[in-house]
Formats: sequence, structure tokens, C-alpha cells
Amino acid sequence: MNLIEQAKQKMFETELSCFAYLKIGNYTSKFNGIRPLLQPLNADKSFFEDAIVIDKVIGKSAAFLLILGKVKKVHAMIMSEHAKNLLEKYNIVYSYDRLVPYIENNLKTDMCPMEKTVLNIEDVNEAFIALNQKVSDLMKQREI
Repeated sequence: MNLIEQAKQKMFETELSCFAYLKIGNYTSKFNGIRPLLQPLNADKSFFEDAIVIDKVIGKSAAFLLILGKVKKVHAMIMSEHAKNLLEKYNIVYSYDRLVPYIENNLKTDMCPMEKTVLNIEDVNEAFIALNQKVSDLMKQREI
């Protein structure tokens, strides 16, 4: 069983959303969305450098974060075509179990708000700023 299959099995058994093989050990998260990628990158942009990252869902927003983090390889159980195209553009090795046109929101009524936020962005740093702003805006809405 290869590393990706091992990680997928562990993710299934322990209900993880994200698993990464890092230089310093393994990283796991049970949080959904881009939070498992965004939080470590906000603390240290080199956190995922040369990592192999396995995630349940990778849309264009997560792809931007993985590119910013300089990952070595990515595997998604579900990947959007937007993410696939972006990872190809930046020469990131990737694989997926299922490719979809775009990532849906939780209600499956529209595109994921994070993917929608970066849909027309092509610059990694601009995407990082936009995603942090979107998360901040969504958090403020929850406070009301």
C-alpha cells in the first residue's frame, strides 16, 4: 500500500479531512473547508514545503494554498477542474479519485464560496489575501 492509500485509510478510520506527510512528521485535521491549509500557512508559509498532502476536497482555493505552501504532491478524493488546471499550471504533481466541474457549497445549491472567491484570480498571493478576507467576512457574519 503506497503513502496515499495509507493516508486515505487513516483518514477514513479517524474521520480526518486532511493528512499531510511533512518533513517534520505528519499533520492531520478534522476541520472542513480550507481551514486545515489556511491556518498553518498563516502561521508559517513554509509549513507544507515539499509535503505530500491528501485532502477530501480540493477546489481552486485549496489549490492556491497548496501552491503557496510549495507542496510536492497532492491527492484529493474530490478535485475541481479549476484546481486541476491550476495545479497543472504550477507543475504540482496531483492525483484524484473523482474530478468535478466545481466544488459545491454545503447545501449543494451553488459553488463553494471559497472557490467562487478565487475563480477569476490567477496570482497566488492575491488569492491568499482574498481567501483570508473571505474567511474574516464569513466569521463576522456568524457573530451577528
